[in-house]
Amino acid sequence: MATERTQTIASPRTRHEPDPPRPAPDGSRRSALPEDIDPAQFWRWAARSLGKTSRPVVGWVLTGVGLLAIFLGWFGLSGQALVAKQLPFLISGGIGGIALVAIGAVILGTEDLRKDSGRLDRLENQIAQLHAVLLARADAPDISLAEHESHRRPNGKHERDVYGPDADHAELVALPGGTTFHRVGCAMVEGKGGVEVITEDVARDERLKPCRLCDPLPTDA
Repeated sequence: MATERTQTIASPRTRHEPDPPRPAPDGSRRSALPEDIDPAQFWRWAARSLGKTSRPVVGWVLTGVGLLAIFLGWFGLSGQALVAKQLPFLISGGIGGIALVAIGAVILGTEDLRKDSGRLDRLENQIAQLHAVLLARADAPDISLAEHESHRRPNGKHERDVYGPDADHAELVALPGGTTFHRVGCAMVEGKGGVEVITEDVARDERLKPCRLCDPLPTDA
């Protein structure tokens, strides 16, 4: 009988509860933020985001409260005949309301000025980029293309040399991507950047035509 009773009594089940958060080994409390996020940076970002959205709201709220205080002060002031009883309404409603309206107007005004300054900065950057694009020379050499051209012919026989200090001893020059070659000092290439020194073999291999103005060769190369 005792054996049957012990079999019928079920052991109570205990619900598994999550373990409470354990403190850090150094005794400090663990942060709720992920480990890869800097708490200081997160709070700076939160304050900056709240500042951008809450400044106009705070300005309008202060302006509204100030106008309401002025109205209540005027309403209470009009119902009192004695000057002594009018002073509390004048101070709290009139002066306090005007101060709140002024603070709200300053906040709204500075917010508009900050937005305008941001728009002006973006506009200046766009104008600077457009100015750089419009003033870019069409014949300006491409640095990446020049490097590729210099490494394309490693033997040095037909390799172009950049127009530099020893260009006075050269006879033929050409512009990158051009179809003609010239003498040194030709008006067609004078003052232009990226002028390269070439030889007759280079002009022949690249099928360049002689300039009609300076006539670099008496016959076609």
